[in-house]
Amino acid sequence: MRSAMKAMMLFVLLAGLWLIAIPPTVFSATRGQKPLSLQRDKTGYGFHESAALDPRNRLFVLNAQDKVTMGDIAQAGKLGDWPTVVKLFSKYTGRAPPVYNAVLTAAYRSGNYKAGTEIFAQMVELGVNRSLPAYAMGMKLFAKEGQWDAVENLWAEAQELDMPSVALCAARIDAAAENGDMEAAAKVLDLMYRKNITVNIAHFTSAIKACQNADEPSYAAAQFFFEKMLETQHKPDIVAFSSLIGAHRKAPLQKLQGVRAQMATWGIRPDRLFLEKYVISLLQCSLADELYGQTAMIDFLRRLKPDRLNDAAMVIDEARVGG
Repeated sequence: MRSAMKAMMLFVLLAGLWLIAIPPTVFSATRGQKPLSLQRDKTGYGFHESAALDPRNRLFVLNAQDKVTMGDIAQAGKLGDWPTVVKLFSKYTGRAPPVYNAVLTAAYRSGNYKAGTEIFAQMVELGVNRSLPAYAMGMKLFAKEGQWDAVENLWAEAQELDMPSVALCAARIDAAAENGDMEAAAKVLDLMYRKNITVNIAHFTSAIKACQNADEPSYAAAQFFFEKMLETQHKPDIVAFSSLIGAHRKAPLQKLQGVRAQMATWGIRPDRLFLEKYVISLLQCSLADELYGQTAMIDFLRRLKPDRLNDAAMVIDEARVGG
């Protein structure tokens, strides 16, 4: 009877995985998801400094053509229209930092990270003045390309110029999150406290994401950052909870269920991204190969404990009902 019930549970779980359209590759996608800044834009918790609108850009004298080019590039960047950005920038012969900053921002938002690092290198070669937006976006771009030495160099240079700010620190923690560097994230948060720089939910969320992306995910460290966020009177959002649950891939089932209970107390409903990450953590799986193909998936699920299978089935059912 128990074997029959477990077989049925496997069938239900397998069917549920397909019904909510979680492809096998999603189980290795945590490092490749869209940047937190873009997730927050879509959920109403956007936190970034637009290169075109950054007040620091007003320190530079722009001629009429610079203003037009910067505005057009910024607009194309918001739409994710990288080909138009490239076309506009290819015709630009000036060296106004705000124009370059707009291109860097567009490269990041459209996922053209390598091109963005090349634009940054061009700024250095041409001697274009690099202000806070350039350093912040430069770190984020180099982090996406896995060029950690470049990130460290930019961070060190910005500190020498006494540039630390809300946005610059956010960029450094974003880079730490990309690299799974929990220590670097903690050091930046410590710096912010020492220099009385405002720490907001985006900083904490990125620090939590560093715990998720670490070679050995640490739910304890993630929970520490999460508790610090609550102590500073920040209300957690779905993005913070998604990062938190992503760091629980090695956690006991009770810890996973505890995160969902915390969400409920805050009145936050799980969205698709959270549920996908929850299932990843629940199955304690990170490699696509482990779940590639129906047979492999069934074999993998058979090795799971019944309590995790039961919880997975319940979560998937929630996803189907919630749409």
